Amino acid sequence: MSSFFNCAAYDDVDTTIRLDDHVVFLALKIKNKDSDVHITLNPFQTRILAKYLTVALTQIDFKSLAEEKHFGDLTVQIEQENLPEENFTEEEYAWAVPF
Repeated sequence: MSSFFNCAAYDDVDTTIRLDDHVVFLALKIKNKDSDVHITLNPFQTRILAKYLTVALTQIDFKSLAEEKHFGDLTVQIEQENLPEENFTEEEYAWAVPF
């Protein structure tokens, strides 16, 4: 078993989300460090993680963070083969994205 600790709260992060029929691949590349994090989850694990991240974020007072200038940036690229974005209906998108 391996454990890694990467604090990226103050660094810029490039994220890739690659979707496949049976797995969701997440890659986080921390720009200012020689550090990458990769994880592959099944769609149900990914949905549960997204749900509980959303719940956790409701506990943060984002208005109080508005003046903070030292947080890092995050960019996200989504890669998905054989399923163009226009194939999602509004209802499907709302179900898949818990925000």
